[in-house]
Amino acid sequence: MAFDFNTALLIHFGAVFYIVAFLIRDEMKLRLMVLAGSAFYLLYYYLFPDIPLWDAIFTTFILVAANLVILFRIAMERTVFALSAEDKKLFESFDGFSPGQFRQLLKIARWSTAETLLPLASENQPLTNLYFLIDGAVVIKKGDKTFQLEPDNFIGEIAFVLDRAPSADVTALPGARLVHWEAAQVTKLMKKSPAFQNAIMALLSRDLAEKLAKSVQVEQLMDTVPAV
Repeated sequence: MAFDFNTALLIHFGAVFYIVAFLIRDEMKLRLMVLAGSAFYLLYYYLFPDIPLWDAIFTTFILVAANLVILFRIAMERTVFALSAEDKKLFESFDGFSPGQFRQLLKIARWSTAETLLPLASENQPLTNLYFLIDGAVVIKKGDKTFQLEPDNFIGEIAFVLDRAPSADVTALPGARLVHWEAAQVTKLMKKSPAFQNAIMALLSRDLAEKLAKSVQVEQLMDTVPAV
């Protein structure tokens, strides 16, 4: 006996997926359910009427295309898909950032390698860039004290967070690999998104706290070394 398929089931299945979609709060899952529902509608519009319902098919395809665009944007915000190996390595240092927030920073980031001694900041001069040291070293000079900063550290974060001029001279040594952002552009992103502002301020504050803790440990160690 031939199977008599009830074509109305395609409409019902499509409606079920739409209804379930509207009950889901996660946007990616919601849009995937809408796409599934649209697929059932497209099957019905094309296969079962005597003449395909081209107007309905065209309208549904527009809906599908719009959902695919938004799904792609969501995927970019939630995953590190399509990031280069260097970008992914840098992302690991941006604790608290979502992939989407990190991509916002990447759009305005500039990468560079110091060929010679490269001044990054000058004492009491306006801060123009926020730096992150990826590889190599930088020298920080404050008064008569000089010390080196190792990779995986921000440069200029104190001046940026406190909105004041740097309190030391900072110079990158030859071979240092850096990524930097114009301070004004980062501030602009912060004004557009409170979530982004919270993430960047938390990251810079944590970086500053870790540097302070290390400096205290070094001072305590020096106090225990006998004079010779």
